[in-house]
Amino acid sequence: MFKRVLLCYDGSTAGRAALKQGADLAILVGAQVYVLSIIPTGVVDPVVVAAAAGHTCLVDDEGRVQQLLDESVEWLKVRGVTARGYLSRGITIDEIVTHAERLEVDLIVVAHYPRATGGRWWSGPGRASLAERVSCAVLITVPTGGTSTTSRHTIAGN
Repeated sequence: MFKRVLLCYDGSTAGRAALKQGADLAILVGAQVYVLSIIPTGVVDPVVVAAAAGHTCLVDDEGRVQQLLDESVEWLKVRGVTARGYLSRGITIDEIVTHAERLEVDLIVVAHYPRATGGRWWSGPGRASLAERVSCAVLITVPTGGTSTTSRHTIAGN
């Protein structure tokens, strides 16, 4: 069924729940896992801001994201999951689609993030939803409360 799974991970509470649920599924079906962390386009780089102001910046956002990615891959490997990590920059939904196609995945696992303006991050004006842009199933995990890793799931697929 699912032999190649793309887990989209950002280190958030919802992202950790999605990572855990995706790992549980991968273990159950014996899937190869790819973890994708994305630095979204439009995120202000503190190094650039500090340099523009004539200062040195000690914040390393990309390094922090890489560390979270490395830790998540190691966490998966300790649990017996064959995993590989990818760090990308760009428009989140576009990066997910690109990696899903390149890695030929059967399932994409993402966390549920409502936007403050309404709607969901995986769909937007002028863009098709994630499920409409890929030729595989999409699992959207929804934390049921607090810091619990118990999730409800919505699966969309072609």
